[in-house]
Amino acid sequence: MEPPREADATEISRIAVSGHQVDVGDGLRTYATEQLTGVAAKYFGGAEDIAVTFSRTGKGGFSCSIRVHSGRGLYFDGHADHAEAHAAFNQALERVAKQLRRRKRALREDKPVNPTKQGLL
Repeated sequence: MEPPREADATEISRIAVSGHQVDVGDGLRTYATEQLTGVAAKYFGGAEDIAVTFSRTGKGGFSCSIRVHSGRGLYFDGHADHAEAHAAFNQALERVAKQLRRRKRALREDKPVNPTKQGLL
């Protein structure tokens, strides 16, 4: 019997990948979960909740919406449309990653003493 694992800062408590009138297959669900885990671990060491929703567009393509809740009332949203579901997901994930990257940079550069911000380095 293994001892209970302690909660790690890089763990995500919940990832929900769903489809709105679209059947999300196991391959797409696995791909989305792996990509989201990597992005969430890279920025802020994880996220509390991530919700991904796939739906059909009127043009026969796919729409993907991603909402990341990283705690402290911070929400990051990304949305994209494309002819393929994987490509729509990748575009939406890029938008969320950009928001996370900018937020992390703002927090890092907002320190009282930052030699790179003051031009000392």
